[in-house]
Amino acid sequence: MPDSYKIVASVGEDDLRHLQKKDVKDVDIIEVRLDLFSRNYIQKEMKKKLKALGLPVLFTYRRAEDSSVRSYVKLFHEDVEGILKDFNDNANYLDIELNREDTIFRNYETLNYRIIYSYHSFKKSILANEMTNFIHKAKPVKKKNPIFKFAITPEDIEETADFLNDIKLLSKSNTMIGICMGELGLISRVFGDKFHSSFTYMTLGEPKAPGQISVETFKKLRADLFKSPGSGKESKED
Repeated sequence: MPDSYKIVASVGEDDLRHLQKKDVKDVDIIEVRLDLFSRNYIQKEMKKKLKALGLPVLFTYRRAEDSSVRSYVKLFHEDVEGILKDFNDNANYLDIELNREDTIFRNYETLNYRIIYSYHSFKKSILANEMTNFIHKAKPVKKKNPIFKFAITPEDIEETADFLNDIKLLSKSNTMIGICMGELGLISRVFGDKFHSSFTYMTLGEPKAPGQISVETFKKLRADLFKSPGSGKESKED
């Protein structure tokens, strides 16, 4: 697997409480879904646990209407301000939604985090020109170049192919993540790097999005289906 294709493991409070370092040996980034945590855990326990795991962290907050899983409680900037200060480093990431005017993360463009601008649709796909418009409207950030994530729900395999080819095209001038949710999206989660998608999102517990698979399943599919004929090794990237 190319070094540039990073495995992001999405976790909620129940997952993080029980994680040990050995459980994340194949993970590159921990996505902390803040909407799946209690205020008490965020403010009193989260820092120690994340530091112990020793991986880069991606902080994400999804509102109820933008998520397929039920949140703990509605949070505000004041609830997460402390944990954001604790991890304000350019090795870590913040997820900022492209299709929302507001965000729980205030003044994020001045922080040291690398920004992942994200768009999610649980009902339909998105065209290349629409993605380009979102990219052009994104607020510039002073640190490393932002990453653009588009997660969509295709109607059929043709729509899946069109979307992934658009991700590959847009990757010529941007760092991209392309995810197709649901059963049709498996190829985008396991072989997204073939379409120049830079991250893939897995789960270490219950799925946090439709079609999300475990790290173990990802590894098995890569090993079984992504080999050069007769070599026993993964084929080189196209």
